[in-house]
Amino acid sequence: MLSACVISAVAQSPFPRGAHVAAEGMRQLQAGNRERARRSYAEAVTHASSWQCWTNLAALALGLDEFEAALADARKAIGIDPGHADAWVNAGVASWRKGARKDAARLMAHALQLAPAHATAAINYSYMLRTVERLRDAYEVLAGVRSRGARTFGVLRAMAELDRILDRPGECRANALEALRILAGSPWPPPIRSKPSAAVAFDAETWRGVLADCLQRLAPLDCDPCLAGGAVRMFALEGGLPAARKDIDIVIDARVSHDRLRQAFAEGYRPFARQGQLVPDTGGIGVLGLVHEASNIPIDLMLQDRGNGRWRGSFGAPDHLVFDTPAFSIERVACAGIEVALPVPQPVHEYLRWIYGDDWAQPTQAVAGRAVPREYIQKGMHCPGLAPGSRPQALNRALLSLLTAVHGGWVEMAAALCWQVLAMEPLDEVRRVQARLSQD
Repeated sequence: MLSACVISAVAQSPFPRGAHVAAEGMRQLQAGNRERARRSYAEAVTHASSWQCWTNLAALALGLDEFEAALADARKAIGIDPGHADAWVNAGVASWRKGARKDAARLMAHALQLAPAHATAAINYSYMLRTVERLRDAYEVLAGVRSRGARTFGVLRAMAELDRILDRPGECRANALEALRILAGSPWPPPIRSKPSAAVAFDAETWRGVLADCLQRLAPLDCDPCLAGGAVRMFALEGGLPAARKDIDIVIDARVSHDRLRQAFAEGYRPFARQGQLVPDTGGIGVLGLVHEASNIPIDLMLQDRGNGRWRGSFGAPDHLVFDTPAFSIERVACAGIEVALPVPQPVHEYLRWIYGDDWAQPTQAVAGRAVPREYIQKGMHCPGLAPGSRPQALNRALLSLLTAVHGGWVEMAAALCWQVLAMEPLDEVRRVQARLSQD
């Protein structure tokens, strides 16, 4: 996500009234009061006479989703004094939100030229480069501002995220922990006590229809497709698939011909552009990611090595978490609401124990003696089937989730993540965050 710049009053320096009113509008907006924020915008416009005011008005307009106004306000700030990077940052964000992405990138790059240690400009420009798969360039932008003294939470978090994508687990861990050290001593947002929305954008009938289509396309390929993960758990608990999930996971034999696999999904599906994902060679484990074009439902075809009486597969990039379980038989079972038989691993309860633990049927999972809500369980963290060599990547993934939870105010999620991480490794940075969570 892109961030705008808001200029605050500086001690012993005159600060224009309009800039102050617009900044107050941003505070109202962050508190959830959009109507008061709109009134602040209208009042600030009547006092607008400086680059600071127009810069803050642009930030407030962005927060109100008024992108045309935001770009116009930022341009007015630049017209008054083009030497301030904050105005160029806000112009870049406004252009991006309007869909003018090349213009946005040029504006953000210019902001960095004006202020080479500008953390917000660097984070935004890095994000823009990521969207066009220029991952190493995106990383160098962040490393550049860090070397100039901008060792901020946001810069380090963005670097850790890119380290994860670029398969640099050691650097990912170091940057994530430094970001946590900064976060532990910084102001936190007001706590959000509710749980993040888990709403799925697809209706159940459409989801089941896409699942059926995938299974029909896989049937002639002799790759022994089988349902995986959450869909298997739902089937075991509900006796069917009454609800949609966020995606479709199907495991298949890795020896399948990739040419035949791609040909089977050549119409009606498109490749899923996941940063850093590399489809393995034939016989290798990994993921072929697809998107059903009509519904936008993501599909992960997970290629498994099924030799030596084992099922060994990976969740693919960026973490390449490897799961290694005993081999299971595949039984085709009729299911209401879907026109094809479902391939289900058997014995299903044993499969679910390997993926979710002995308490797989419960809404919580026991982690080091504490019941953690399943919606907060990190993929692979305490899964019996996780290969030992994947534990560092699973831990890094959890650290990044913890940064997101704390920075977003999701205190219940953050507490659950701290517990899971500390059950795997006693990290002092996580202990400090946990201690602060217990105090707030």
